[in-house]
Amino acid sequence: MTFTDVKTYFEANGAQLADLSWYDLYRLSPAEVRAVSTSLQTFQRGEGTGGDHLMALATKWSEPDYAAAMQLFIQEEEGHAAMLGQFMDQQGIPRLETHWLHEVFRSLGRPLGLEHMVRVILTAEVVAAVYYRALRQATLSGLLRQICHRILHDEEMHLAFHCLAIQRWGRDRGRLSTWLWQQFYRGLMAGTALVVYAASHRTFRAGGYGLGRFSHTIAAEYARLEQMQQANGAVVQRIVPQPPCAAQAPLFLFSNFVSQSTFK
Repeated sequence: MTFTDVKTYFEANGAQLADLSWYDLYRLSPAEVRAVSTSLQTFQRGEGTGGDHLMALATKWSEPDYAAAMQLFIQEEEGHAAMLGQFMDQQGIPRLETHWLHEVFRSLGRPLGLEHMVRVILTAEVVAAVYYRALRQATLSGLLRQICHRILHDEEMHLAFHCLAIQRWGRDRGRLSTWLWQQFYRGLMAGTALVVYAASHRTFRAGGYGLGRFSHTIAAEYARLEQMQQANGAVVQRIVPQPPCAAQAPLFLFSNFVSQSTFK
């Protein structure tokens, strides 16, 4: 995989308009609102981060097509924010102007240059990949499930893109330096995961991700990405399975839905 391949993929992926059921009249139940609204606000704000500083750094690297691919990556992230925002508007969930997690990540990503910023973004993307799996399972909304599936599909190339760049940057680094930075970013991953889980635990639990399963999934995902970052590692995308049918949604949602329908 090359950055030219990534750029070409992003161009083709962006040209395919997501076929989402915006006509879906399903309203989130009170239980669903309690489970997902706060985390939706947080992640919607985080997806639309803007990218001026990131682009300024990307354009300084002489790697062909990297800056162009980065611009398309930023556009996809903004598209995710737009999709989530439109869903929230339909459901009457207010959008946030700012959030402390967003501000923390912005401050973490700036000081040490392009590689550090990309690694911070990659850390956030790993948590997001698990979050959208949980969110997809925490609701009966067909539209929200479709949005989650679309974002998960896009995130696979985002992860591969960042791993490809990290792989290139690590080629001339010594073993000790590589090991020390690896421990630092593992610590950043662990700390980030725990903070996000604490802030969005209702959604993770509603989607079947208790702390144990969440931690195991994060560790497995990060280990996969570390393999991709090795000098001879294969940078590949996984195929994201189609969203499960509504019958596989958590039981408490069905109970709530039935009680609403029966006793209104």
